[in-house]
Amino acid sequence: MKIQLGLALTMGAAMGVFAAQDYCNSGYKIPNTEYSLDLSKLNKPFTIVQNETHPPSMTSKQVLINICDAVERPEGTSEEDFCKKGAYVCYREFFVKHDNADVMTVKNVAGDFGGKDKLNPQFKATDTNQDLTQSGAQFSLTLNGGKYKGNDDEKETAQSAQLTLECDTSQSRNDDPQPPTLVSYQNNVMSLNWKTVYACAAKKGEEPPPSEPENPEQGGSEGMSGLGIFFTIIFVLLGVYFIGGAFYNYKVYNARGLDLIPHRDFWLDLPYLIKDLISHVIDTIMSHRRGSGGYVAV
Repeated sequence: MKIQLGLALTMGAAMGVFAAQDYCNSGYKIPNTEYSLDLSKLNKPFTIVQNETHPPSMTSKQVLINICDAVERPEGTSEEDFCKKGAYVCYREFFVKHDNADVMTVKNVAGDFGGKDKLNPQFKATDTNQDLTQSGAQFSLTLNGGKYKGNDDEKETAQSAQLTLECDTSQSRNDDPQPPTLVSYQNNVMSLNWKTVYACAAKKGEEPPPSEPENPEQGGSEGMSGLGIFFTIIFVLLGVYFIGGAFYNYKVYNARGLDLIPHRDFWLDLPYLIKDLISHVIDTIMSHRRGSGGYVAV
């Protein structure tokens, strides 16, 4: 059952063969509410990896999940090293050493496997009284259908996945969604948490709420601050002044070299003028300090 680690970690581009679930359709109406969701951007496989290092080897726990459709077996992976066809959530454990991975465990956590092993998804808002458009609003999604029989088990045990989708308006809908977080896998129930902007609902007939800007002090990623506009104008005016003045001196006076600089004498004297100004300011400050002793010399 050995496979290369590179193949074990390559779980991309897997689309299901069945139709997407209703709750993943654009404009899905949330039961018992006046809100709708668009989870269609989450209709693709996501990989979750948790590694436990114990030199010279490592245990890698990997979850391949698509809440909307069934996942497919990655190319180069044998049937015995992956979940059954129809899996929505596939859990695998690898023993990794020297860039090679042995598949130790494969669990069909959730999916439509035919017969009585149905997905039976249950999607709902955790609190229908809350504002489902705001950050922190949560939805519960339960996926069933999985079974697992260990070496010491007498019969298969039902498995399921419990996801909490949480609205996060700080994310951008223009960015690719990040995978959920594996919270735990205990007592045959896999718990996951998914903070995503796609879990932010919209009221009926309205567009989804806009994402919060990354910097609260700016209204968007584009545009320029007032200070930036000021310095831009200054640089443009200086450019026009020097280029236009040099062109004028060249055409009218046939000037060359430093003589091209408009008002050349002023610019050559400017460093000395600044030096004299600084010296004058320092002398003024020092004279005030010397004169504040509280008595008058006679």
